[in-house]
Amino acid sequence: MNNDNQYKKSDMHDMIEMYVLGGLNQEEQQRFEAYLQEDEQCRLAVEELREVMDTLPFAVEDVAPPKGMKNRVLSHILTPSHTEQTISDDRGTTPIVVEKSSDDQTVKPSVVYSTQEDKAWVQHKGKNRFWRVATTLVAAAAVIIGVYASNLRGEIDSLQQQLAISSTQVNSLQGKLATVSMPTQGLKVDKAVKLNPATADIVAQGLATIVIDDKGTHLLVQADNLPKLKGKEAFQVWLIKGDVKQSAGTFLTQDGTGAMYYTFQPEDYDTIAITLEPDKQGDQPRGPIVLAAEIQG
Repeated sequence: MNNDNQYKKSDMHDMIEMYVLGGLNQEEQQRFEAYLQEDEQCRLAVEELREVMDTLPFAVEDVAPPKGMKNRVLSHILTPSHTEQTISDDRGTTPIVVEKSSDDQTVKPSVVYSTQEDKAWVQHKGKNRFWRVATTLVAAAAVIIGVYASNLRGEIDSLQQQLAISSTQVNSLQGKLATVSMPTQGLKVDKAVKLNPATADIVAQGLATIVIDDKGTHLLVQADNLPKLKGKEAFQVWLIKGDVKQSAGTFLTQDGTGAMYYTFQPEDYDTIAITLEPDKQGDQPRGPIVLAAEIQG
């Protein structure tokens, strides 16, 4: 590669994980694939990561629907907007329907009946209107609750399909490992742990997988729904044990989704964390933790 190439080798190698995940846009993908023709080391890294990705399980925890969801929906729909009272004398003579004012102190007349026939006709019409309104409100509440529950169920099912680790998947994985070819002969998944949000307001989720092959032990980190980066901000992955914090590199993302692959000695660390840093130059964490999990024990 000549010196006129505007894309550094390190920049291209940073794109390996996102290329395998399909996270590059069309221009980036074409540029990266053109670069692959010139860099054999990069091609081998892509092939190795693809084989690892084909063997990875996913983990999930059931997500409970929000508490009080039904009560909140109904409270907004069925709250009355005003109160009416009917005043009549003991002899069944002409009644007056009045409406309370907002300060509940003055009363103004709104309807006066001149005959018993008028009274009966208006009462009948009022009952019909009441039942039409009540039926409409109940139907609307049922539709809203049904749509909300259906959407929530769909989201939960989607998460379960993406992250579930079942015995069936484990057995299938073992079968694939038995037939995997060089250069990753003997590849096996040692452990997969879910990365948990550091605070309750973080919606990001991730998975850290430790895999072993004839070349050593590797850490594959995946995450999605990550916060949007601003300016020079970057996500960094850290391997931690006690006061020792070792950077595993920059976590490249596209639309909140990212991944990275790192070779390490697992006995040297017991925790993994992803932080939001002001830039990608730091050798120690400076920003807040987004996701973290223990990888020992």
